[in-house]
Amino acid sequence: MTDMSTDSSQEARLQRIENKLDKLSEAFTILARVEEKIMSSNTRIDRLEFRYDEAERDMDKIKGIVGYNQQTVKVVERFAWILVSALVGVVMYYFK
Repeated sequence: MTDMSTDSSQEARLQRIENKLDKLSEAFTILARVEEKIMSSNTRIDRLEFRYDEAERDMDKIKGIVGYNQQTVKVVERFAWILVSALVGVVMYYFK
């Protein structure tokens, strides 16, 4: 009878160990999935940072172009006002 009780206690112990190993296996599987998701997120973040840096460089170029265009428009506007003033002066000279 003692052999049967030790066999059943060993069986129960082995069963508990198997259950713990199953839980550990599930935990490792979940951990692997989480790690894959983190790696995927890091890859996406790296790509977004690269695209942000490109956009920032493009914006800096555009700022330079806008500054140049703004200066050109100021010069052209002043020249246009000079022409309008001269034209008004000529018209007033002839109507005198």
